[in-house]
Amino acid sequence: MQRIQWIRRQLRYLSGQWRLVPLRFICTVLLTGLSVGTAAETGWPALQIVNVDEFPWDEPGRFGAKAKTFFHSDTGSFVYIRFFPTWDTDMPVERLGPHYHIFHEWAYVLGGDYVIHEPVSPYQRNPPLYRYVEGTWLDRPAYTIHNGTWATGGVRAQNPNTMILFEEGDTGVTIIDPSKPSEPGTADWRAVEQFRRPWIVDSGSALEWEQDTEVAGRLLKWLSDDRKGGFRAQLVKIPPGWAAPEGSQKSYFEHANRMRYLIYGDMLVWQFNDPAAEGASVRVSGDSYVYQSPRSIWGYGAGPVTEEGAVWLEVTYGKGLKVGGGPIEESIVIQ
Repeated sequence: MQRIQWIRRQLRYLSGQWRLVPLRFICTVLLTGLSVGTAAETGWPALQIVNVDEFPWDEPGRFGAKAKTFFHSDTGSFVYIRFFPTWDTDMPVERLGPHYHIFHEWAYVLGGDYVIHEPVSPYQRNPPLYRYVEGTWLDRPAYTIHNGTWATGGVRAQNPNTMILFEEGDTGVTIIDPSKPSEPGTADWRAVEQFRRPWIVDSGSALEWEQDTEVAGRLLKWLSDDRKGGFRAQLVKIPPGWAAPEGSQKSYFEHANRMRYLIYGDMLVWQFNDPAAEGASVRVSGDSYVYQSPRSIWGYGAGPVTEEGAVWLEVTYGKGLKVGGGPIEESIVIQ
């Protein structure tokens, strides 16, 4: 029943977005999640654009918070989450306690703060405590323990928190409780030979902007770069009035997938039906999500791309939407 209600909400939303999202994408999202097929299967699909502000809230929410699930399938889950502020002086109670996933996930904090424990051992009683603030990037490998409760104290989040989260799987969690034996039929955390550690960086205080060596006039912050596994994440910034330099108007990938989340500003995004098409522009603003599947053409028209300037998060996978797809190919430029 919840799945049917979710489909109905998406239909109501997508019925008002027909100029941005092609019909074949509506069917794909509702039934299977984003299309991540090979180039031969997809032809020249359009970019998939979502206005996050107009996208419906999940009913019920997820993670003990309000959430907007852009897709949820075997491909994974991409979720916009808004955690509530605290309303009292009591220490919050963890919903799950220490646990881990057998899939990779990443997150970016859009605003507020979020406090989480990151144990280095399943037997640790007072694990390291991290406060995620605006601009924090999380790159969490499979078999990374997180959450938990301090045995002798703790720190609370001070403000409501908004983040985007992408989970590369849907296989649930394995709870860690050294005081109890593993339940029959569940994964035995004691059999894990090595737990891993996350990569967490406050991009606002620990990283500085640098020139993009591939596209003139753009600035970058490098968040993650798994060359062997085929996973890269960057913050990208273009100033007001920026225009695409010669040779970067149109490009695509044969196998790679790229996800963009516009954090600030505005940008003209061009839709192309095929390499020879002149294309049509769609102006997107902050809190817009753009998905570029294999052979989706990313490009620009003549003249300024942005009026206010723009900042966006850009995540690229070598193949599919999971780490392990091999090196990320070079984009193919359409002359």
